[in-house]
Amino acid sequence: MESNLIIFDQPALYAEGLAKLLSQTTFIDRIQVCSCHLNLQEYLKSGEFDLLMFSSNMMMLSEIYQCTEQMKSSNPNLKIIIIGNDYDVTSIRKLFNKGITAYLDKMSSFDEFTDCLQALAKKEIFLCAHAKEKMISFVSNGKNFEAAPIKDCLTKRETEILKLICDGLSSKDISTKLFISINTVETHRKKILTKLNVRNSVGIVKYALENNIIE
Repeated sequence: MESNLIIFDQPALYAEGLAKLLSQTTFIDRIQVCSCHLNLQEYLKSGEFDLLMFSSNMMMLSEIYQCTEQMKSSNPNLKIIIIGNDYDVTSIRKLFNKGITAYLDKMSSFDEFTDCLQALAKKEIFLCAHAKEKMISFVSNGKNFEAAPIKDCLTKRETEILKLICDGLSSKDISTKLFISINTVETHRKKILTKLNVRNSVGIVKYALENNIIE
């Protein structure tokens, strides 16, 4: 299903250029560019948009936390993509906790952005490659997240599938990679959700980040 996207960003040359590139793809039906908070609120109230992208150009990180929380409260189905300004691991984790669905940064390419949109269309979360490298470096330097006991309840296969979910793979992609059926993947996914007491892939990634499962 095609999606409708709001690009809330500036300068206009960048935002409109991105919109033009995206208009040539097949998975975005409508794109609205704006840089005014009042206009953004009106677009969101219309209920016509399911995707919102904005960057650190528009507000401070503390304001992004607050706005994300407010927008998710009034628009629970809204998928929020943040383009960060080289945020650290703690800040990225907090953004996901506040409700974003995807994170990219200023090093992300257009191809990575389109990969992100396609992942969201499959109801997956997305974390850009550079941010993943930061997570690995964070762990490698001994700054481990505090582990929770639930981690030990996951089987080896469930942990393997959890990591692939965190990489943004769909159930179909996972089944191909692991040479198992889609039904088997879905069964494992349901067990992971139950064991971690989360509702969706976003919750799975939050747990993985907080418990040093992504390596």
